[in-house]
Amino acid sequence: MACITFFVDPAWRRSSLQHIPLLYPFLGNPLTASQPFWRELFERRGFDTNYYAITNDPAAADMVLMPYSHTVVLGSAPDLLELCATEARKQGKRLLIDGLGDIERPIHTPEAIVLRYGGYRFLKQPNVIQIPFYADDLLEIYRNGSLDLRHKGEKPIVGFAGWASLTFRQELRTVLKELPTRIHALFDEQYRACKKGILFRREAIKILEASTDVVSNLIIRPTFSANASTMSGAPEDLRREFVENLLSSDYGLCIRGDANGSVRLFETLALGRIPIILDTEYNFPFIDVVDYKSFSLTVDFRDIKRLPKIIADFHASLSDEHFVDMQKKARAAYVEYFRVDALMPHILRELSTLLSR
Repeated sequence: MACITFFVDPAWRRSSLQHIPLLYPFLGNPLTASQPFWRELFERRGFDTNYYAITNDPAAADMVLMPYSHTVVLGSAPDLLELCATEARKQGKRLLIDGLGDIERPIHTPEAIVLRYGGYRFLKQPNVIQIPFYADDLLEIYRNGSLDLRHKGEKPIVGFAGWASLTFRQELRTVLKELPTRIHALFDEQYRACKKGILFRREAIKILEASTDVVSNLIIRPTFSANASTMSGAPEDLRREFVENLLSSDYGLCIRGDANGSVRLFETLALGRIPIILDTEYNFPFIDVVDYKSFSLTVDFRDIKRLPKIIADFHASLSDEHFVDMQKKARAAYVEYFRVDALMPHILRELSTLLSR
């Protein structure tokens, strides 16, 4: 597959801002100790520069690249989006924008192609490339890459370790913030998928714990564990507990967060466990080439009350051989499609399709 070259004007650099991960191989890793897991991830691996390059010469580029995320630009350098868009128009080229982490804020720049995770299928925009959440290779870190295959037991063991509880104040704030969407959902049930992820998680966990169809292997945390400012313990202890929880389970429960997607899905795949995906109108990354059914169970969010029965029936339908094979395919999908160093050829494939229109 051919390499693509991005123009990044040195004049656009802002020393106080964090550049995007696509630029880490060229400009260094700017992440700090406040984001310990992400920093370590990009210290170990980065985007594969066999598939792309950057240049200071706009005539030598295929596209223009905004060096900071959409969120950062809106908050700290609002002039930069127009500077980049103007350069793209001047050169007659498209502008690539990192729209990760902005919870689906609209980008109205006509020249833009946007990298996103999250979003909703019923609101899908034609200029968006869906990519997975960045997830570290936990199997390599904790098991030297050796896949510990499980054999099928009588009942499915469902694992989860993460934030799934709210204080009264947090819940009140969440409900008030979601009120317009909840009203919209009264007229269009698709918008029920927009409910905050922690509320879906809490509901699913309550249903699983009350069921005798599955074995629940659940660790409920009171806070978000991916940022040092909200962690309820030492980062390494929390992650090791998360890994051990999944490795001692047959399936990993994967439910959306604030964005409509789940980093836990890709961490589950990294560990070679079968994800149970609560599908909240989720845009699956690289859906045109990835057979999700071969390594996961997807359950529509409207069927959440039947979750234990659906899992139990699915588990019963598998032979031990099929159960083991799904674990192997889960790990293979992560390595071939979703690990950071595997992303660029798939992004490039989708970029080529959009650029040819």
